[in-house]
This record gives sequence, structure tokens and C-alpha cells, in this order.
Amino acid sequence: MTTPTMHPEMAKALALLTAGHTMQATAERTGWPIGRVRALINGQRGWLVDKNGRVYNPGRPGYKPQIPDGVDPADVERARQLLGDDSPRTVQFREPAPAKSKPAPAPAESPGQSQPPTPVKGSAAVDGLITTDLPIDKIHGNPGNIREQVGDVSELTASIRAHGLLQPLTVRPHPKVAGAYELLAGHRRHAAALDAGLDTVPVVIRPEVDDATAIEVMLVENVQRRDLNPMEKAEALGKLKGRGYTNALISSRTGIPDSTVSYLLALLELDEAGRQKVRTGEITAVEAVAAVRAFRKKQRRKQGGEERAWSWEPDYLTNTHPLARRAERMCNAREHTTRRRIGKVACGQCWETVIRGDERVVVAAEAQGEATA
Repeated sequence: MTTPTMHPEMAKALALLTAGHTMQATAERTGWPIGRVRALINGQRGWLVDKNGRVYNPGRPGYKPQIPDGVDPADVERARQLLGDDSPRTVQFREPAPAKSKPAPAPAESPGQSQPPTPVKGSAAVDGLITTDLPIDKIHGNPGNIREQVGDVSELTASIRAHGLLQPLTVRPHPKVAGAYELLAGHRRHAAALDAGLDTVPVVIRPEVDDATAIEVMLVENVQRRDLNPMEKAEALGKLKGRGYTNALISSRTGIPDSTVSYLLALLELDEAGRQKVRTGEITAVEAVAAVRAFRKKQRRKQGGEERAWSWEPDYLTNTHPLARRAERMCNAREHTTRRRIGKVACGQCWETVIRGDERVVVAAEAQGEATA
């Protein structure tokens, strides 16, 4: 088999990266801009970049990157000799702890007996970050996303086109699709990056995060966002509750006060129509929770009363009301453009005016009928 030819400068850069040099050190030794080094890494199958800027391959034993075709192993060995003795040779998932003493050398491994490192688990899986660039087509949406709709991302798309994606997405290795990643946080940024036509995006990879931890991570990443409505927060907390989390455990894991957890979970007692009203802002979370608590109190008074979801009665003053068109015309004629329109029809004053006018017509008609009787 003939080894494919490669430009000497490219072979030199790949040899440096394979040997364990950082992207910055490789750029300095080759005279390349850092973006060109990053593009070279993105072109290598299975290569990722750890938090210190060194490449690794999670699909190989020891996470060691393979020597690319066209690169002389002797060049890799020479590049390795340029590294200082203190340069780490392992993937840095977390900040390395200061060494108290020089560790004893590991026993030599027999050929073919090397084993992959133990996967990161527990809190290390959440705290152990790997920052790199990934092709955007390898990032899949999360079906458990707490944000149901990303909304209008046109302004964000324009910003990304002009300045790039400044804040990395948060992902985990996809639990079902090999070589792919599942989005944990940054769904609006991901949608905007797709619209902007980006091929690669910066990401923070959280390895070995299970489904429950994934919801936890999404909550922690998103719960402080002002544009996340109370119903979205409540439904995300409900998913943790459904996995056996207590209110106290949810509070400790997410940083949300225990009283707020109980408050938001009360919204889940609404029926779907009530939940939709909270999502759209037609009723506030305060009004909905107050109604749920009143309904609970009423249910407790009933001995053996059937438990059911609380639901709102249909609104009366809507566009189906017989006086709706008259009220809307009056409100438009009076140019009440800064007032809240009840039922999205007319303001309270105009509703009252047409209702009282109709009432006077009815009273007059009844009085005339009595007079002629």
C-alpha cells in the first residue's frame, strides 16, 4: 500500500499535534494562524481537543490520537522529544491537581494489552469539561429539551453571522448514535448557527452524563434565563420529580429554593388548557398557583372527593360574545391602543359601554311591552 503524499508543512503540524503539542504551540512552531491549526484538526477523523488545547481520540485506547496517513512516525517521535518533561500526556478533563510527589513510573504494558481509561462518572462527569469545535451536523437536538420552541432567532442569527458563536454549546456523547452528540444547553444558539450556515461550532462536552443528569444540566444551564417561562421550568422540574427526586434533592441539585420548587410544581396540577394559558401569558403563574391551592382546599373539604386536574372555566368576554364586534369597533374608534384588550377584543371601558347600552335597550323594550299589554 502506497503512503499518500502530504505537504511537508501540513505533515509537520500533524506530527506536532499527534505528539501532544497544544494548538497554540503548534501554531507558533509552524507559523500558522490558530484558525488554520483548528481547521486541520477538524479534518482528522475522531480528533477532539481537550481543555488544554491538545488533541485526543475518545475511540482509541488511552484516548491517544492515531498517526494520520502521510505522516512519518519518525517525525512524530522527534516532535515528542521537543515536549518538556512536565507536559501532561493524558486528556485533561479537569484542572490537574498539584503533584505532591513524583509518581512512580507505571509498569510497561505488553503489546496489545493496553486498556482504555475508566470513563468519567459522577460529579466528575458534570464538572469535567472538554472544550472543542464540532461539526454542526453531528449535534442532535435533545427530546427532553425544557424549551419547547426556540422562537424568533433572526437577530441572533445576524449576530452569529457577523461575530461568530461566542458562547459554546453544551453537549454530551449521544446515547444512541455513535459519533454524534446530544444538545444539553444552547438550543437557540444551535438553531441560529444552523440558520447562519456555520459548519462547525464551539462546544463544551460533558462525558458520561446519563438522562437524569442531562435534565439536571439543562435546568442548571437554563433556569436563570429570563425568557424561560414558568410552565417550561415547571415541566422540567416535573421530569426530575418523575425520576424519584424529592423537592429537597431538586433544590440542592439545581440551586432553586425549595419553596420555589413547590410553587412551580403546583402548575403541573393544571389541565392542558390551563398550562397553555400560562405558557402564552394569558394568565400569570401567581394567578394559576393561587387557583390550584384554592382547588386543593376545596377538595380536602370533600370526603372521598374524586381527585382531578384543576381547570379554568372558559372566558366570557371573548370574540364569540354577541357584543364583541360592537365593543371592538368602539375601542378602535376611541383609539384605545395602549390599553389591555380583554379577550383580545376591547378594553374594559368599551366592553362596559356596549354592555350597558345593550342593557338599556333591553329594559326599554321590556317596559314598552308591559305598557302595551
